[in-house]
Amino acid sequence: MRSKSELAKPAITSYKQKRMPYPSVDQLQKVLTEKVFHYAKDSKKAAGRALGTLVEIITFYALKSWDLERHVAIERKLPEFANDDITHNVEYSLHPATPVAQIEFNRDSLPLTTTKIAKHEELAALGITEESLRKSTLLSNDLVLRNSCTVSESDDHFLNAYLDALGENTGTYSIVSLRQRPFAIFECKRVGVEEGMKKGPQTIEKAKQGAYVARTLSALQKSGSPMAQWVV
Repeated sequence: MRSKSELAKPAITSYKQKRMPYPSVDQLQKVLTEKVFHYAKDSKKAAGRALGTLVEIITFYALKSWDLERHVAIERKLPEFANDDITHNVEYSLHPATPVAQIEFNRDSLPLTTTKIAKHEELAALGITEESLRKSTLLSNDLVLRNSCTVSESDDHFLNAYLDALGENTGTYSIVSLRQRPFAIFECKRVGVEEGMKKGPQTIEKAKQGAYVARTLSALQKSGSPMAQWVV
């Protein structure tokens, strides 16, 4: 039986220091290459793409947990700074958003396509034209759901549809107007040290760019092209 003095002492719990299963992303990629994607023709590339997908999923749900889902556009082409003719895709962009309507639908009317959405009477006043309509499906017959889908697009804004709720017989979705110009962008890049490099880390895209320039310059030099001196 424990004494009163022993009972008065606070219980001490020992905690072991938690450590990451793998010390770096590079080590994790090596494990995936050897044990998961060993069957692939290019197992390292397959492992890298899997990690890239994982980073994108984590990023999206982080944005969703911050209540920014209705501001998010996925894989949109954004113009380069000071040159609108050049665009590049970014994983996620955040846009100023204005709610337009919340619409109820019957599950018997599935699939929920952008064509059906655009023809709804609550959106008739928006005057969505055939040219601005984007072909997509928010919710399929098999209940395959998109996080959002773009209904129509104009020069200064675009309309996105989001599923709010789905019951046994009915469901609801929201239409939100997003401005074309984003206020923030998120690009998901795997950062690591390429094999054979002594310096790092760098993005995988940067490594690819360096390899492309080196290969192009080498080809031009072999052919004796005068353009070789301009490749930097």
